[in-house]
Amino acid sequence: MVNRLRCCIPVCIWLAMFAILVPAISWAETSVSLLPADSGDPGQQAVTLGRETELIAARTLAFASTEDPSPVEKREKQTLRIEEGFQSGTWHLGVKSGYGDSHKIFAGRESGVNFAPLFFQIGYTVTDVHGPFPVRGSLEVIFEPTFMFISEPAKTFGEGASILLRYNFVTGTRWIPFFEAGIGILHWNLHIPRDLNSQLNFTILSGPGVNYFVTDNLAITGQVGLHHVSNGGRKSPNVGVNSSMYLLGVSYYF
Repeated sequence: MVNRLRCCIPVCIWLAMFAILVPAISWAETSVSLLPADSGDPGQQAVTLGRETELIAARTLAFASTEDPSPVEKREKQTLRIEEGFQSGTWHLGVKSGYGDSHKIFAGRESGVNFAPLFFQIGYTVTDVHGPFPVRGSLEVIFEPTFMFISEPAKTFGEGASILLRYNFVTGTRWIPFFEAGIGILHWNLHIPRDLNSQLNFTILSGPGVNYFVTDNLAITGQVGLHHVSNGGRKSPNVGVNSSMYLLGVSYYF
């Protein structure tokens, strides 16, 4: 009996090991077949990579749509359309000169002052084009450093600066008429005992003009205007110097 048991025990052990190994091998084969795409299957990797590429492309397009316009679009937005007038944000650099001749306005005599002014202008358009024709246009603020070369009644010079408001009209053409007016200060070394014997004075300038654009940005400027110089009653006499000016210059808009 004991001998029979000794023979049966090894057989039972082998049967038990067989019963355990077969299910284990089957489970291992199933696990290998269900591995993710990074297990080395080229087909699965291609599908996963394709999905990731689509996701990256979608995110890139969404990001690009929120970026600033391309340089081409910016140039198109910044291009001046002269026939449509100057929109808010337009800058202007200019220079003009000419001749000034005094005449009678408030007094029964004229002061006899003749001069050649030199005006530099830095302008900025502060409104968009608005209003109906024929007053359709936009408003510009101009800072104007001034130099004055005086020939009569004595050869001397002056310097100063003014702040001007200019209204540019829209005509639908390259001809842009305007009207400007402003105030400023002027220091000169001219003594006119009968009319104005002060060196530091105030100025008032006003007058119409026109720009003709030879290109989309460059214009030839012509203008006539009135120029008044006085000391504002700070000293006596204060008859003032009143002159007409005839000016020609160039302007660049951007």
